[in-house]
Amino acid sequence: MTNHKAQSSKHRIHRSLITLIMTAVLSSCAVAPAATGKPDEAYVKEAWAYFKSKCDTEAGEKIYKTFTGVKSVLVVKPLPPATEKDLYDQFWMGDPYSNATPYDKRGDDAARRLANDSRSSEGIIQRALEFVEIKIESGNGYVRIHKAKSNDENSAREQVNLPVSKFGVIWEDISRPEDRKYWVAASRLRVINLVDNQTVAERIGFLIEAGFGRTTGQRRPWLTSRGPGTTCPSVEGDYTDQRFISRVFELNKGN
Repeated sequence: MTNHKAQSSKHRIHRSLITLIMTAVLSSCAVAPAATGKPDEAYVKEAWAYFKSKCDTEAGEKIYKTFTGVKSVLVVKPLPPATEKDLYDQFWMGDPYSNATPYDKRGDDAARRLANDSRSSEGIIQRALEFVEIKIESGNGYVRIHKAKSNDENSAREQVNLPVSKFGVIWEDISRPEDRKYWVAASRLRVINLVDNQTVAERIGFLIEAGFGRTTGQRRPWLTSRGPGTTCPSVEGDYTDQRFISRVFELNKGN
């Protein structure tokens, strides 16, 4: 009797394990859309609900303290380089919310935009910093990118040994596995006081790849999907970061 009970118990455990494995396999199949076809409807519904939940509970801009008279910032952590291949990678941790343009100098390009005036969709000019400093990628020293004097001119650049900025900017991809399961990317942009390393402002943003990796019609997933309807807070072109930072330092005050 004892052996019979032991065997029955083993069979029950074996059947339970098989059931768990099959459930996991079927679940993964249900949420894995084909890159070239139409994603599973249940998966799409779950993904958009997940994205909306993140927008409602975690996304937003927080400015803890504003400052005036600030003329520059140091890029402490830039956006990493991006390749064309990255645009198709569901788990590329390169902060596609902030910028999804494939470019080997994406960090430098994002820094340059912080030193350029921009115009909002309402036609309001957002003033930029006088210059932005960023460490030279390969070598010693820093590059100081000066504000362009007009839209027709390029930003002047100079190499300096040490930065003078009292505030820093940090870009981070803070996506978690459960985010990327639904083609959702999470981003954090922070402005810190370099004197005490305190965060004075931060923006948490989310981007959903609405095609869920689909490549038909020459789609480039992360780049194609980035826009007002798929991001929260809503991105507005390539100068969204600059406009946020201009509010932290009240650059439009008195204009």
